[in-house]
Amino acid sequence: MKQLELNYEYEVKEELNLDFASENYGVSINGTDDCKAHIEINAKVKQEEWTDENLKEIINCEYDEKQNILTIKTNEIDEVRNIKINVLVPKKAAVNAETENAHIKICNLIGSHQIQNENGPIFINDNAGDLQIQSENGPVKIEKNLGDVNLTFENGPLSMKNCTGKIKVKTENSPVKLGSCHGDLTLITENSSIKILAAGFDSATINNQNGSIYYEFQDVEKGKFNFKNQMGGIHLVIPENIPYKIAAKNKLGKFYVGLKGDYDGLNEGLNIGDEKNLNMVRGAGTVKIMAENEYGTIRLVDTARSKKNFDFSFVSDIIDKSLKNVPDEYSETVKKGLESAREAVKNIEIPDVSGIMSEVQVKMKDVIDKISSDEFKEQAEEKINEGISKVVKEVHERVKGRDLTENEQTKVDERSRLKILQMLADGKITAEEAEMLITAMEGK
Repeated sequence: MKQLELNYEYEVKEELNLDFASENYGVSINGTDDCKAHIEINAKVKQEEWTDENLKEIINCEYDEKQNILTIKTNEIDEVRNIKINVLVPKKAAVNAETENAHIKICNLIGSHQIQNENGPIFINDNAGDLQIQSENGPVKIEKNLGDVNLTFENGPLSMKNCTGKIKVKTENSPVKLGSCHGDLTLITENSSIKILAAGFDSATINNQNGSIYYEFQDVEKGKFNFKNQMGGIHLVIPENIPYKIAAKNKLGKFYVGLKGDYDGLNEGLNIGDEKNLNMVRGAGTVKIMAENEYGTIRLVDTARSKKNFDFSFVSDIIDKSLKNVPDEYSETVKKGLESAREAVKNIEIPDVSGIMSEVQVKMKDVIDKISSDEFKEQAEEKINEGISKVVKEVHERVKGRDLTENEQTKVDERSRLKILQMLADGKITAEEAEMLITAMEGK
């Protein structure tokens, strides 16, 4: 393989518009204090006769000085896969990107961006501006964004941390995790797990189907918060200092109340049949919380349960064995990917194993995509998939004889209860039989 390099440099103005379009070639875009745009392209090619100038056939760059638009477009060539595109632009820049089968990474910019992506990851970090994102079949990770976010995606995990603004998310088949975010939240999803930690939202509307909702309130004195689920639990952590007014209703599910004080309506216990309601007020009741469920538990507690960690050090051994035949020329790339994968399996709870390992699989696939040998890619991906299956199987084998934490046991009970309630809803068992099954399950 021959290593080639090509550089473009333009004198540009602030508030630059960057248009990027590519299939199969990813890009990293970083903001600087310079008033220049610099594009660095590195590639490994099979054509020994090629020179650096031949990369212009693959990457086309143009700058329109009058409109202050920098355009980068790629022309895919089958023989050239391993290409890195790094773009440095003034901090005040707006990105309009359309990518496929490739990653896009945006860091340290002040600007509003529009991104369409398919079959590739999106990473945005330290940005001030609005985000309009459409994504499919790839993870989305956003950290430290100040501005509104409108995100539509499916079939990929979402992670957001330290973001402030009006956040609207519509998704399906995607685990969602938000941490230390502020503003207003609208989240509509199905077949997804939702985990929102240290939430500082002033208002939130969360609708889910066939998945779980976990929400931790923090530092809020007023606002409206609506939670709706079907075929999954609603778990709300509401600290004592919050002046709440709770109105909750459940059809075929159970209430667990771990908040201090009295509440009207439903007594704790098994609920099968008619819809049950629960009302509870603390202080001025300016934080209005509505929770509605059909086939799952509504859990209201004042503190998050402590996690019990589990030793996953053996995961590294399995992954290492899966990639023991890595050629020397790729060892450094794979090593970095392994370290990222290992981080994903630290300090996790047992019921989360399958989801976490899916994230590991995505991380390792990113490593494979950086390797040029198609034959090795195929072999490595097969080994990784085998390794992931072994990890999940071995984890479950190792915890068979271990006492589960209260939180873990709750998740197990929740899934069992949902199966029973689904059988009831489908008419496969009677209400009396469902009650007997759940009573037996809880008494074991």
